[in-house]
Amino acid sequence: MRLIQLSDLHFGTERPEVVRALIDRLQRLKPDLLMLSGDITQRARPGQFAACRRFLQRLPPVPILAVPGNHDLPLFNLWQRLHSPYRHFRGCFGHELAPVFKAPGLLVLGVNTTSPTRHVDGRFSTRMVRQVAARLKASSAAVKIVVGHHPVDAVLASDEANIAAGAESAMRCWAAAGMQLYLAGHIHYPFFAQLSQRYPGVPEHCWTGQAGTAVSHRVRDHKANSFNLVEWSPGRSQLEVSRWDFTSTGPGFLCVEQRQLPLRPGGSSSGRSG
Repeated sequence: MRLIQLSDLHFGTERPEVVRALIDRLQRLKPDLLMLSGDITQRARPGQFAACRRFLQRLPPVPILAVPGNHDLPLFNLWQRLHSPYRHFRGCFGHELAPVFKAPGLLVLGVNTTSPTRHVDGRFSTRMVRQVAARLKASSAAVKIVVGHHPVDAVLASDEANIAAGAESAMRCWAAAGMQLYLAGHIHYPFFAQLSQRYPGVPEHCWTGQAGTAVSHRVRDHKANSFNLVEWSPGRSQLEVSRWDFTSTGPGFLCVEQRQLPLRPGGSSSGRSG
């Protein structure tokens, strides 16, 4: 299985040459699932969602698991933000804001960390944490991944304020329920980290992965446009995660970082999706 995480596309601010390079690379990688971890548009405008649809139509025809980011809610149309905040997002990706993908041995859960009452910040509600934990516990999948928009960890001190409210409770609860990997975006700063580094006591096989902005010019700290790739096959005892950066001096997106993440004990033998 090849799972691609694209985050913070911010259509409306995209770089055409990066979009072309990303399409070329994804056509070559031939993923089994595309995971869009929020901020798909810059201002949640219909034309920006339409640009995203045109982009997706040029990619291999695979399932898409998309969750909203704070930029996918209207900012200036206050009536729509309060009464129909996800209207255009749902018009593009369907009604479900917490989608689920299942394959033999694999479970991917999307979570909506945004709120119409919050302009930027994200949160994990108590109800969300309970519901996701129940789904994780009920699954017999060997690999369990959760995808949200807001981060649960940070490298830069300036990003500490961007960690979603309730992150520690969510990560401890979901790790205990069998989560292997939490994927997010929002901060445009890519990295992989063990959750136990921030939350002592969380099993060492539990990780978080942050993706940078895939195609927008809104990069941070001189980080390149990037996406993440997660690879796994039934029977394997580890996940392979990698980061792919755009380079204007080479053939588009290139792999710049790879990590092998051991699965939880006993997690590699299951071939059921549950």
